[in-house]
Amino acid sequence: MRRTKFNPNQFQIDFLAAFRRMLVSLGDSQSSPVNETIFVKLSDQWENNRQLPADLLFQKSPVEAVVYRLSKSDDRLQFPEEVIAGDLRGIPGLTGFAAKFREQGWVILPNELSGAYKQLYLHILTAAIGLEHLFANRNELLAEAERVALAALLPETEIRSFFGVRLSRFPDSFRMDVSNYFNLPFEFVLKRAHQLEIISDTVLESAKNDALRPARRAQVKKVA
Repeated sequence: MRRTKFNPNQFQIDFLAAFRRMLVSLGDSQSSPVNETIFVKLSDQWENNRQLPADLLFQKSPVEAVVYRLSKSDDRLQFPEEVIAGDLRGIPGLTGFAAKFREQGWVILPNELSGAYKQLYLHILTAAIGLEHLFANRNELLAEAERVALAALLPETEIRSFFGVRLSRFPDSFRMDVSNYFNLPFEFVLKRAHQLEIISDTVLESAKNDALRPARRAQVKKVA
C-alpha cells in the first residue's frame, strides 16, 4: 500500500482551518473571496508572531464601546473576551467582514468608508460576532445583526419624534436633517422606522425609488 507523504505545511493549514471561521462578509458574492483571503493572511500573521500588520489601523477603544452598547440593548449577544477591529487602507475589493479566529472576534473594514457607513458597519459586524451562536446561516446572521445594530443606534423614541407625523414623502432637506442628526445613512434610518412599523412597506419602497431618481437623472444628463 502506497504511503502518503507527510506535509507539515498542509497539517498547519488544516489545523488552523478548524479555528478560523468567516461569519459574515459585506458586499456581493464577488467580495467574499477577497475578504476570505485577507482574513486568512491576517490570522496567519497573528498566529505566527502575535502581531498585526502595520497598515491595520487598530480600533480597540471604539469596538469596546460598540460591544458595550450592543450588550446593553440585546441580552442574547455573547462576545468573546477579545475583539480585534481595524481598518485597512488601499485594499482592492475589500468590503468588510466579521470573523472568529480561535477565541477572538475580528472586524475588518476598508479605511475608505465615510464616517457614517463606518460607524454603521462596525456595529453590524460586531453584532454578528455576538449573535453567531444563534445562526448557522450567514444571510440570516447578517440580517439579524443589522436589525440589532439599528436598534442600538436608533432609539425608538427618537425615531418616532422624526416620523411621528406619518410622512409618506421625504424631501431632501428632511433626509439630510435626519442623516446628520443620527450620523447614519438615511436609508438605514428608514429601515429602522419600518422595523418599528412606523412606515409601511409601500412608503419604504416609494422612498427607495425616490432616492434612485436623482441618480437616474444624473446618468441621463451625462449621456446627453
